[in-house]
Amino acid sequence: MQLPVVQPTVVQPRILILAVGSAGDVYPFIVIGQALRARGYEVTLTASANFEERVQRAGLQFISGLAQEELENGIRDPDLWHPVKGFATIWKYMARHLPAAYNQQLALVREKPTLIVASTLGLTGRLLQEAHGVPLVTVHLAPSCLFSADDTAVRRGLSWPRGWPRWAVRITLGLIDRLMVDAVVRPALNGMRAHIGLAPVRRVMSHWLHSPQHVVCAWPAWFAAPQADWPPNAVCAGFPRMPASTPELDPALQRFIDDGDAPIVITPGSAMAHGGDFIVRALAAATALKVRAVVVTPYREQVPLELPASVHYAAYAPFDVLSRQVAAFVHHGGIGTSATVLAAGKPQLIVPFAFDQPDNAARLTRLGVAATVLPDSPPAMWQQALSRLLDDPAVAKACATFATVMAAERPAADRIAEIIESDPGPGQVT
Repeated sequence: MQLPVVQPTVVQPRILILAVGSAGDVYPFIVIGQALRARGYEVTLTASANFEERVQRAGLQFISGLAQEELENGIRDPDLWHPVKGFATIWKYMARHLPAAYNQQLALVREKPTLIVASTLGLTGRLLQEAHGVPLVTVHLAPSCLFSADDTAVRRGLSWPRGWPRWAVRITLGLIDRLMVDAVVRPALNGMRAHIGLAPVRRVMSHWLHSPQHVVCAWPAWFAAPQADWPPNAVCAGFPRMPASTPELDPALQRFIDDGDAPIVITPGSAMAHGGDFIVRALAAATALKVRAVVVTPYREQVPLELPASVHYAAYAPFDVLSRQVAAFVHHGGIGTSATVLAAGKPQLIVPFAFDQPDNAARLTRLGVAATVLPDSPPAMWQQALSRLLDDPAVAKACATFATVMAAERPAADRIAEIIESDPGPGQVT
């Protein structure tokens, strides 16, 4: 008698997602986690404590990587959004928690086979890959995360002269990498590496942090096309956008919108606690143009105490719902907000502070859907830029075109989940 063939049981690894940053940095990973969970994986996401409810509501397991009090201390630091000091400020807080985060995640990967999905600043994932053979997929949310001489990111405080040859740009990027980035990151990182038995590294942010297994660029190629000097395993997958937690706006906000012409939205970002001047200038432009406005920020102290009837304040609003009912967005240029407004087909006045924001602004402006002013630009420039965005038929056409393109694309979270799933299975964790 022939015995039946017993198929070996395939144990799917747990997916551990390391999402470092504010809402625009974490929400894309929640929707990626949901796509992985729909494929049958156990998914755990670690982020700062304020995202616990949102992550659990999405059906994912949550582990706090940073207490709410510590997060607030970082957000309240006036240097956080400085165009030059900002990265060093972020790293100051990250370096402090690097050993604890590593040990917390090491305990998790020792429990069961694990595959790590890490955002750009999820450097502990790369350490675990090197030290313990844990599979890793690196996911970058914005093109400025890549050091490219072929498609050089726009950064505040650094102007690239027109016509520079590629070799000159490459040398300059190397100097920036060595003197400004490595100088900040390497002492703490290499100290940690020595503690766990790894050799020191250099070119941390430009080369080392990219997983040699998979690098996902979470934007479409028409936003930033692959370049020869990107990591060779990098794949563009589209913007992973999380749907709203509720299909409706707050009743008071909805009544305000319904009571008149479509307003503009003014928001300096969910992690900006020093945006008072931004809000004042944006409101001045709206007033001059006789346009109604909705101001969205969790930090009420940034908003003038007395607001006219033409302005509504909200601590929070789901932007994918709100953006479909307004005339335009005035915002900081975070990649999450940028992608959401782009999908809604609305123009954007972008006022970048630091990090990826200037480059996102430049790319959207080149697409014809946005204009850019600096935070300290004269109020007249804000007014002129906003007026053109609201009145120019070419802007409206470009916005409609890209909204149509995005609506036709395959959901990016599904594409990213497919890439993650194709990664080699976990090695032996030691």
